[in-house]
Amino acid sequence: YFEGIVAATNDVIAFQSSDKRLKTNIQKIEKPLEKILKLNGVSFEWKRDIDEKVENKTNIGVIAQEVEKVLPEIVKKRDNDYLAIKYEQLVPVLIEGIKEQQKQIDELKKKLEDS
Repeated sequence: YFEGIVAATNDVIAFQSSDKRLKTNIQKIEKPLEKILKLNGVSFEWKRDIDEKVENKTNIGVIAQEVEKVLPEIVKKRDNDYLAIKYEQLVPVLIEGIKEQQKQIDELKKKLEDS
């Protein structure tokens, strides 16, 4: 670990350990669709002096303060008091939300077929 910004001009390939043997207290994500519906995907531009490499370029993301209300475990308060998101941890919530939505779609299809 070190303090600072890591930037690369070419690809960065990284893997994060996810092996079941390294985990304990594994639980399904409860009400993922309800959580997703409370979040907003936004487009934005960084304010001046935040990062000159992305300044005045449109970005997409979420608002950390909104995510903190729904998924506080993926929000980190940095030493400078700004909030940061562990974006990779949104993926499991999205996966479970899609599965929940598909279940609803399948139930509706069955109702239509039965009528």
